[in-house]
Amino acid sequence: MHRILYMRWQSMRLLFSSVACVALCCLLVASTAAQSAIPDTTVYESWLREAFTAAQRRDRVGLEEAADRLIATTAVRLPDGTVVSVSNAWLQDALSSPTPDFPLIAARLGALIDAQALPPSSAPADALERLDRLLSAPPFGRSETPETPQWLIDFFDWLAWVIETLLRPLEAVSPASTNVVAWLLTLVGIVLLLAVIVYLIINLRRGMVRDAQIAAHSDDPVPTAAEAFDQAGALARDGDYRAAVRSLYLSALLWLDEQDMVRYDRALTNREYLERAQRNPALLARLTPVIETFDQVWYGHAPVDASAFAAYRQQIEALRRETGAQQA
Repeated sequence: MHRILYMRWQSMRLLFSSVACVALCCLLVASTAAQSAIPDTTVYESWLREAFTAAQRRDRVGLEEAADRLIATTAVRLPDGTVVSVSNAWLQDALSSPTPDFPLIAARLGALIDAQALPPSSAPADALERLDRLLSAPPFGRSETPETPQWLIDFFDWLAWVIETLLRPLEAVSPASTNVVAWLLTLVGIVLLLAVIVYLIINLRRGMVRDAQIAAHSDDPVPTAAEAFDQAGALARDGDYRAAVRSLYLSALLWLDEQDMVRYDRALTNREYLERAQRNPALLARLTPVIETFDQVWYGHAPVDASAFAAYRQQIEALRRETGAQQA
């Protein structure tokens, strides 16, 4: 009887050992398969866009779900089969905060998406030299405009000390001295107001000088409308539809400037261009959808493909035809 029980126990032990070995082998195979499943650029970009959309909506739960895949991804397979390493540890650090900075996260994810879509040949040969000139010019480089004078900082420190000294014994002031204290406080207020006015004037002058320096260092030539239009076609043929849309929009603004309808100025915003076009209702009706489409693509990162680019090109051509007809 004992021998039979012993043999059964040995058989069960052998069975459990076999099951454990099979389970361990399955886990190893699954782990190996999971490690070898390297996403390609299309899948990786879709994960980035999912996280970017969740960050824009301030959806922390959705962002954390999308971030799990990005944080776990350490490599991406390029279209030519090359495997490059990636790291999104910054996203894990950003989400560890009780109040994540969603705009900053969205901006960084948007930059990663732009880097995915950027073709290798889109940068000009002298891109580094242009960047060097840009960073050495105001407001990035060291400006000749002096910083806030030390005497002004010392004056504000002294003024704060005087106000604190006057207010400290205020509770012990007798009723007979109330008028004297009121006059002193009034005098201090006037001095403080004059100091603020002087400070504002200094900063206003500094801003005007900085703007003049920026304009002086902005030596990049402005292309013609035809050159910008041709550049858009070249970018579209390279597959960079987002930059192509920007060149089309620039060609439209330059065309309006050449027709003396709206003056082109790099410092103007899109809203200001619409305000200047209000005197011409027909132009305003044509220019409004052109600007709205550009804003959605350039600032809203709306997806754009060959068909969307062709539709936007038709909008620009219709704008040029109508403005040309009005001038004729």
